[in-house]
Amino acid sequence: MSEGTLVKVKIFAAPLLALETKELTLQLGKNATAEDLLNSVSIEDKNYIYIVREGIRLTRSSKLNDGDEILLVPPIAGG
Repeated sequence: MSEGTLVKVKIFAAPLLALETKELTLQLGKNATAEDLLNSVSIEDKNYIYIVREGIRLTRSSKLNDGDEILLVPPIAGG
């Protein structure tokens, strides 16, 4: 049994966020939060990223669970 939180991260619009990958698996510390996850990903402007689990937007202080699948989504606008 590992000490920590293993999460799978899917990144929507990865090229828009200047990332080369669309999916990551991260090993975070025990009692990790959405903020911890965001700090582990190389995204320049983290203020405008939605963190979603099971269709529900998380706050930065939301606790993550081992095995969570998280979606990172930039805001999308159209015209």
